[in-house]
Amino acid sequence: MNIGIALLAATLSIPPFGDVKVVDEIDCTKSDHRFADWPKGSSRVEKILGKPCRVLDVQSETASYLDWRLGEGKGLKPNAAYVVVIEYPDDKPRAFHVRNYGNNSRRSFYTGASNGDAFEGPIVHHKPESLKIPQSGQYEKWTSLTFLGEKAANRRDLGKDMAEKTGEKPQLDIATDGFEIAISQYKRPWHPNSEGIAVSRIQLCEILDEKAAWAKLNLPPAPLPRRHIFWREEMSDGVMAKDSLCPGNGGIDWIEQKFRAMKIFGQNTYCKDLLEFGHNQHWDCNWKHGQPGGKSWKWMWGCDAYYANLWTKIVPIAADKYGFDILPYYEYGGAAGDPKFALGPQKRAEPLDIDNKPDRKARGANYTHIWWSEGKLRVDITDPDTLDELKYILEGTIVRFKEQVEKGAFLGALMRPRPGHWAISFSDKTRARFAKEENDGKPVSRADIKKDKQLYAKYIAWYGKKRAQFMDEIRKYLEENGVKNAIAILENDDSETGYPLKDGGSMTTDDLAYWKEKLPGKKIVDVNDPSVVGQHRYLQALKTPAGTWGPWEWQHASPACDPEHYNDLKNVWISMPFHALFTVTDPECFSAFSNANGTQTLIRHYDLNEGTFDSEPLLDPSGNPVKNGKGEVEKRPITGYAMADWEHAGRACMIAEINAMANGDPVNLGYLMGSNYTRGFPVPVREFNQNFLALPAVKSTVVKGACSDPEVTLREFDCSKYGVKAKYYALVHTGMKEKSDVKVTIPGAKGEVEFAAYGKTRPVKNGVLSFKTLKPFQLLAIKAK
Repeated sequence: MNIGIALLAATLSIPPFGDVKVVDEIDCTKSDHRFADWPKGSSRVEKILGKPCRVLDVQSETASYLDWRLGEGKGLKPNAAYVVVIEYPDDKPRAFHVRNYGNNSRRSFYTGASNGDAFEGPIVHHKPESLKIPQSGQYEKWTSLTFLGEKAANRRDLGKDMAEKTGEKPQLDIATDGFEIAISQYKRPWHPNSEGIAVSRIQLCEILDEKAAWAKLNLPPAPLPRRHIFWREEMSDGVMAKDSLCPGNGGIDWIEQKFRAMKIFGQNTYCKDLLEFGHNQHWDCNWKHGQPGGKSWKWMWGCDAYYANLWTKIVPIAADKYGFDILPYYEYGGAAGDPKFALGPQKRAEPLDIDNKPDRKARGANYTHIWWSEGKLRVDITDPDTLDELKYILEGTIVRFKEQVEKGAFLGALMRPRPGHWAISFSDKTRARFAKEENDGKPVSRADIKKDKQLYAKYIAWYGKKRAQFMDEIRKYLEENGVKNAIAILENDDSETGYPLKDGGSMTTDDLAYWKEKLPGKKIVDVNDPSVVGQHRYLQALKTPAGTWGPWEWQHASPACDPEHYNDLKNVWISMPFHALFTVTDPECFSAFSNANGTQTLIRHYDLNEGTFDSEPLLDPSGNPVKNGKGEVEKRPITGYAMADWEHAGRACMIAEINAMANGDPVNLGYLMGSNYTRGFPVPVREFNQNFLALPAVKSTVVKGACSDPEVTLREFDCSKYGVKAKYYALVHTGMKEKSDVKVTIPGAKGEVEFAAYGKTRPVKNGVLSFKTLKPFQLLAIKAK
């Protein structure tokens, strides 16, 4: 009897993962599982909402953490699917930076009106938001999908040399040692209203039937165009290197973990970086060397031989085994190779002022101080040679995969030039092209452009048109070479954090009075200020040239968004960056970023939050400070490399996407991650994804007066031009609280409607669809025949 009870207790059902087996469990009030806190002894146990918790106050001058070891001695299975569960009280504003060393992720969350991203944090211009998200007053669970690697880093990411000095393992063997789980927070100035970390229990659960947890996607039938959801990770793929944390099967195991996660989260498009800051990422750039039309092996330096041909292996796996669409991602700044054969190091794009640039003799006349970006690679997109070189890259990464191209697996290409890679060029040859194409053949000098504001504006507009044409040429090339209905997307925002509001501040909020009192003298912006939408302040910010200083030319290195040049282009988008709520509340902004399809591509940016954790001194096994060759005490960040991708807790994690659906027509939805992609609240994420993808990728109109509640919007998608009589609708609830007895009039609906994501029907009476309840931040795809 006791055995049966134990087995029953060890098996749980966790949506959307289904049945799971509890492999390890931490009672956070106890000091086992190698518990540690920082500052040492700073945490305490107290009762919250009737249950004892481990509590760690926000420290005034240092970051802080709670740390445990999960799965030690539990026989964990590398490459298997697990869920890490953190149980916390949803009672007060709190911020939880979670580093899961089992899959090297840093997906973090914040509750209530706290802020996740560091307020006025270091390195970049952070854009935290504080919203009065209702709190349940109960214990809630953060449930993160975790595919385990073979190894795990130690807590501070110490390499072999330093680990030996401190008596630690440089890497933990996950099967026997388990892995660390660190829950951290910033110091008080960066988390100004957080009530501190509070956790009662942490569980590690193994998913018992992974494929049963895969989301079912009901996509619109042909010939209706389909939507796409994808993500890209910037700093995560190092773990699949030889002798790193997840090198299994030459890196394929780690890549397949992405595919398996996509299946569970309900995403349909695989996006991988093939050029990062211009440098090769895991594809054979010499596939054509020695053949007709092939380039010298020096034209582009390849990546580590261990996974130099990884792309060739994973394309058929993504397309044929998992059935994904594929959207390659390129941070193209010219090929990185021998300048005799590669455009990048030639740096043909030249700034407007070339004589005043610092260190010009050593590094050339650069646009910015980012010497490791455009200081090493950049191209002139008005130069015909640039398109030729890029076509060669597209041939090597897309076109040569004939079988997958013919199957329609490739969507097209996503371009994201980093700072200065596609700078506005003022070279002699570029100005000659401008004179011929836009200035009636009249030559212009740099001096002419600098002194004549109208001429300068004309030149900038010409560049914008050339850039849009360049993107359209990418689409044409792919279509001419078999990519069906090829798309081309330009992600023009080269930052991690995304754009601020025009005349924005250090934070946006829906409780201005609270924050004005909390942080007197700080510039805080009310997200509900009528000027945010009325004056289109986010759209203004997107179209404003980058700020600059001194001799630099950031305004030319990172050209402003110019969506007007894409309005008449089919299947070509300049993407609309989004992050905080203010980025998705203005219908005019969505309209401005529409192309000839009448739709938008949205790409989510996250504050990288680098440099936000303090360092602690390293101690040897005897407790003595570890010193370097200069006699200085060695220090390391308390939880290793510090960064975070923050999200609101609970259903509010989808607040931006839900508002985007209410105010615009996004059909391609991307996420730029700083670390390994996972989500802490997968139920609303998957629910949104299934409904988003069930809708056709066509323009919609708002059905005015259709909904009984002002926070509920109905959008109608007319598919008649595709020969489809059925009409689709998006029902969008942007409210923060559950709504009861909502009535929605579906134009022309008779008898019943279908919830397209699930294939279930519901009767309508006199065209009215009634809901007993609508969840906060909910999207429903509806089909009326």
